[in-house]
Amino acid sequence: MRNIIGFRLAVGCMLCTMILFCIIGNSTDTVHNMNRTSQLKTVFVLVVFGLVVCCSYYVVTVMDQKDFRMVTITAANLETTTTTKTIASSSTTYTPPLEPPMIYLTYGYIEPQFNPTSIETFLGHQCTTTLDHANINKSDAVVIRFSEAFEPNQFTLPESRRQDQMYVYMSLEPPWPFYNHDFRFVDKDFFNWTMTYRRDADVFFPYSSYILDDFWANETQREMFFGQKAVEQALSRKTSQSTALVAIGHCRGGYGPVQRLIYVKILEAMGLRIEKIGGCYNNVFPHPWDSDTFREYSGTFKFFLAFENGYHCRDYMTEKVLNNAIKSGTVPVIWGAPKEDIKNLLPAGSFIHTDDYESPKELVAYLNYLDSNATAYSEYFNWRLKELKEAPWRRDTSFNMLCNKLWEKRKFGNVSKIYHSFKNWFINQDNLQCFEITDANWWKRG
Repeated sequence: MRNIIGFRLAVGCMLCTMILFCIIGNSTDTVHNMNRTSQLKTVFVLVVFGLVVCCSYYVVTVMDQKDFRMVTITAANLETTTTTKTIASSSTTYTPPLEPPMIYLTYGYIEPQFNPTSIETFLGHQCTTTLDHANINKSDAVVIRFSEAFEPNQFTLPESRRQDQMYVYMSLEPPWPFYNHDFRFVDKDFFNWTMTYRRDADVFFPYSSYILDDFWANETQREMFFGQKAVEQALSRKTSQSTALVAIGHCRGGYGPVQRLIYVKILEAMGLRIEKIGGCYNNVFPHPWDSDTFREYSGTFKFFLAFENGYHCRDYMTEKVLNNAIKSGTVPVIWGAPKEDIKNLLPAGSFIHTDDYESPKELVAYLNYLDSNATAYSEYFNWRLKELKEAPWRRDTSFNMLCNKLWEKRKFGNVSKIYHSFKNWFINQDNLQCFEITDANWWKRG
């Protein structure tokens, strides 16, 4: 392009020179009347004019090849320098960065795992939280816990509600205590998302998301848990005279709490040596169950009876399995969610499930066999010989997952939904046995 401009400039100048010579040549009067001085001036002008032509051609064409650019500054040819960035930004409309989505936690402060002040996910998304009710209409999501969901209040009967706002039901409790609760405020077209331990929840919030994340996020902690040396240390700590430990503080209120106490009594009667602690046994441990002191104590037993307060409730696996057993370095014996659910939540070979045994007598016989056979017992630690790379706690869950979904909704608008019957999802789509054990004498078999 620049060569064409130079060529046209040179041609134009040459034509002007030729025309000038013609005029001088044809004007005989002018030539004859010129004196010597005038002729020299004319030659000088023509020489200067020729030099201008040559210099112009050189600047436009030759110097262009040496990156000496003489072009008009436009938005299309601005270079990415500090100066030109300033020019470019001043000529366009400035768009400020998006504020992180805000999440309103209606239940106020409870514990750190339920009250993250700031959220940063594995995907790099950030969100903020608020406990201030004045921010309800500014929030992208309103999280309503089970304690506020089944009664008329400012959350279940809001004065106003943004159409693009996500109302989220959040609970880590099993559904059986809520079977007879009043669903009329939240059942029909109220909740957009669910945030629970169930794998089919919109936001997956397993207990592992806050029990195991911190434990295995640190490289030193991982070295203490995974590998041959860590396994040998865990096995060497089995010094208790009792074979199994059970810790229960919830004794009544439903089939689950009652039946698990009966099951423990039957196992003990069948010959399993059990250390019993907790409020249900008037033997309260002096330290919290999520403390290092309790985990050290639990780790001296070969088995921990992880008996939940709900029987066969879908995906219901709590700190009894994750903190009291696995994190403590012992083997959980699980009575709670169906085995098929547990298989999707824990590594293969890391647990024993009561569903596999026809009777308490058969289970006791197997546990006593493992107690007397160190080689067979140690096989339940093989999964720890190599660091676990894939597990529910090794990805965005709970509030991180909620934050990701809010960003996805903001960017693509493709994750909005509403529950036309929340009760149908929460109650009717769980297992019947979560609400009632149909065979009340099941433990007497065998």
